[in-house]
Amino acid sequence: MPARTAPDSLHARWTLWLVVFVDLIGFGILAPLVPFYAMRTGLTPAMITLVIAAYSLCQFAAMPLWGHISDTRGRRPVLLVSMAGHAVSYAMLGIADSWPMLLLARVLGGVTSANLVTAYAYITDVTPPADRAKAMGRISAAFGLGFVVGPALGGLLAGGTSVDDANLLRPALAAGGLSLVSFIGILLFLPESHHPGAADPGAPRRSLLKGFSNVLARPVLAGLVAICIMVITFVAAREAIFAIWAHDEIGLSPRQIGLLLGVSGGTISLFQFFAMGPLARRFGSFGLVQTALSLYVVAFGSLIFATSWLHVGMATVVAAIATALFQTNMQTLISAGAQPHERGMVMGVYQGSSSLARFGGQAVAGSMFAFIGPNAPFAAGAAMMVPAFLLLLWVGRRLRAEADTDLALAEPDIGGGH
Repeated sequence: MPARTAPDSLHARWTLWLVVFVDLIGFGILAPLVPFYAMRTGLTPAMITLVIAAYSLCQFAAMPLWGHISDTRGRRPVLLVSMAGHAVSYAMLGIADSWPMLLLARVLGGVTSANLVTAYAYITDVTPPADRAKAMGRISAAFGLGFVVGPALGGLLAGGTSVDDANLLRPALAAGGLSLVSFIGILLFLPESHHPGAADPGAPRRSLLKGFSNVLARPVLAGLVAICIMVITFVAAREAIFAIWAHDEIGLSPRQIGLLLGVSGGTISLFQFFAMGPLARRFGSFGLVQTALSLYVVAFGSLIFATSWLHVGMATVVAAIATALFQTNMQTLISAGAQPHERGMVMGVYQGSSSLARFGGQAVAGSMFAFIGPNAPFAAGAAMMVPAFLLLLWVGRRLRAEADTDLALAEPDIGGGH
């Protein structure tokens, strides 16, 4: 393919969807098994949570860097490094017999988890703005479906009735093999979408630090990042404590909890894949983010007053729809504020902020549950949606003001005063 030939949009999007889906199946295989790998090395529960959190911390640190590299070197190299890093980290996880090796595997996995931010940047490169929400929704659905298929496959591969007799090597090797399949798919079938300097030869080449500062210096982008942190912190807190809360407060069995989580993941994926395009065209991404925040209030509030599995199930579905709307349309709004030469950086800052928020939410959920009350994470989450909504309204006013300014600058002077 010639160096500056744009990839066929439809072919590129479906190829990217497939390789991301295959890789995320591998991630999903191991996601629920990581605590058991840690238990095998003799770690205490407190240390296990730190090992799990190390992944999110490394994502937070690395995503802006990978986004910057994808802006300056192209999307394919970063995607290839990500898939290769996943394969190596999964293999290390499977053979880890000490906590330093386990931690190193998690750190490597977090540092090389650039597939998310780069996939979104790639989609932005090859998709016109009118179709962007639909395309991003489908990429998000690939991630969600990976988490639906992966955990079930991981359980089957591990087998056994306890940690002692489960085979933890098989899931790790399967996950690594799937990442290698994605690596080969990218290498052979996915064309480059971003040729640095081609779209805007006059665009300045900023350093990582200057690019990061430039993103946060823009009020709209900084406001969207702040909304992400405010919302995702408490979404992650709800997810982290949900199983314990549902068991202790509602009396749900592990089987019922697993079913609810499966319904949640399926709802998110199906909604993102099939409904996001029509909804975005009809209501716009800004309006759908407003709807998401309102639905989060309903979901959090419903959990506070839930007394049966039916109430919990309804709240779970509402939260899943809110998550589908929020994730995809925030990505669309963020991408709209980025120039072609900085899309990777902007996406990296946003995704890094999301990873930091997830770490914070996971870290505080247990303490709020134990020391304030079992419903405290939900009450705090509902309350946080209010300032998030107000900040979103401010962002909307800034967007309209910027649009009016651009329109005024584009209009010719027809006053004829002289």
